[in-house]
Amino acid sequence: MFKNILYYIGGILIFVLGMFIYGIILNWREVDLSELLIKNKISQIQNPKIVVNKSDYKLHLYIDTILVKTYDIVLGGNPRYKKRNREDRYTPSGNYYICDKKTTSGLGKTLLINFPNIEDAKYGLNNNIILHNEFEMIVKANHQHSVPPMNTKLGGNIKIHGNGKLDLIFRNLPFILNWTNGSIAVNNSEIEELYDVCPIGTQVIIY
Repeated sequence: MFKNILYYIGGILIFVLGMFIYGIILNWREVDLSELLIKNKISQIQNPKIVVNKSDYKLHLYIDTILVKTYDIVLGGNPRYKKRNREDRYTPSGNYYICDKKTTSGLGKTLLINFPNIEDAKYGLNNNIILHNEFEMIVKANHQHSVPPMNTKLGGNIKIHGNGKLDLIFRNLPFILNWTNGSIAVNNSEIEELYDVCPIGTQVIIY
């Protein structure tokens, strides 16, 4: 009986280790953004744009109209659902922009997205999630292209960020684990790339 338990535990450990090694092999194929910029003959970063496909778990980085690099991502909860309140942990869908850039102690560099946008605010007002004065503040911030209020019942603080201190584990998982609060996570080296080329105001399309 004891031997059977040891074999069972050993089998699980070997399986997990095998998946981890497989993930490392997959990551070896990744090409740095700097190499891809040279390959596409891009010497200046102009009009960057981020397009996030939630169903495919991909983030596409465009420089002007050129697709330069595609990143694997993880999200918050089920990607079929659109974020509607601060408790649901889903990733938003819609047209957004980067409204702030910060370096944090836990996740490192982050790109803050202007959730809630005007469409989110309209939904919140029509469904009695937010008050009219909160709606007006969100609309005003979006018109000014600044950071909207993120303390309403709609939620906020949705970012593109790295894996933080658990990067070694998360980046080498060969399966999808949606662990964020609704934000979009790439690995730590990838958020460094995105942070460098995407200024405040960069368009972010999530669908």
